[in-house]
Amino acid sequence: MAENVIFLAFIAALCTVDIIGFGQFMICRPIFCAPLIGFLMGDIGTALWIGMIAEMIWINITPMGVAVPIDISSISILSTFWGCKYFMSLHEAAIWGLILAVPFAYLYRWIDVWGRNFNIRIMHWVEKGIQNGKDGRINLGISSGLFFFVLRAFLFYIFAMIIGGWIYANIYLQLPELVLDGFKKAWYLLPVSGFGMVIHNFSNIKTSFLRHRR
Repeated sequence: MAENVIFLAFIAALCTVDIIGFGQFMICRPIFCAPLIGFLMGDIGTALWIGMIAEMIWINITPMGVAVPIDISSISILSTFWGCKYFMSLHEAAIWGLILAVPFAYLYRWIDVWGRNFNIRIMHWVEKGIQNGKDGRINLGISSGLFFFVLRAFLFYIFAMIIGGWIYANIYLQLPELVLDGFKKAWYLLPVSGFGMVIHNFSNIKTSFLRHRR
């Protein structure tokens, strides 16, 4: 299962499609998609910990309207995949995966922006069809937009899992012991930092409410 990159990339693409492309099932959240990949690869414990860290640190990142934040699904999925494939149950390797996955999340953000611009072209094509009495373009436009969304996510994950995995493994093997010790400590300290982010986000809401009451 761990070697079946195509299957895992397809599962990852389906998770990424949630909220932005289709549905509101919340399967794109790290606390769900990371353990799912970990379960398929045989290390659900490490994956759950990675998902928890990513969920708490980036808990306030949700795509809304034209706002396109970094893709936190890819951070949790890629770091889980790399860690389980190359260094199973090695905590310091999992933290290195989290760090390396962040640039790939920005790459996917750029791809997502390009994809939205492409969907605008599909929308204009549908509008012209409606004006000419071709109402069938509505369903075709919706289905084609969803298809290309899944396709670009699928291709991205194949690229990131293979090329990113090669970068991940080769750089990790060159890291000094001092850095690896830091990653070991980060495995336990990052959840504390993430919990602080959760408190910070909710405390801002509470503070503004109290100020309004005053």
